[in-house]
Amino acid sequence: MRNVINNSDQPWSSLGQLSPGEKAEIVGFQQPDDAAASFLHRLFEVGFLEGSQLEVLQEAPFSKDPISVRIKDATYALRRAEASLIQVRKL
Repeated sequence: MRNVINNSDQPWSSLGQLSPGEKAEIVGFQQPDDAAASFLHRLFEVGFLEGSQLEVLQEAPFSKDPISVRIKDATYALRRAEASLIQVRKL
C-alpha cells in the first residue's frame, strides 16, 4: 500500500495501532487494494474524513480485534486490518 493522502507534517501512525482511550485526528488514508476500496468508500460516507477526530473506546479481549471507535456521535467496530488503512495523528 502507498500513501494516498497525508498533509500533516506531524508524525502519524495507523488507527489500527492505537489502544483504548487514545484520541486522534485523521490525517490521511492508505491506498487500499481492490477488495478494500469499497470499504474505504463506506468509511468516507459515514464520516471518516481527513480532519475528523476520533477515540478508540474498546478492543476485543484476547485477540484485541476488532476495536470500537467513536467518531462524532457514532460508534463503529473496525477490524485492525481495516483500521490500518486510516492514518492518524495522536491528540
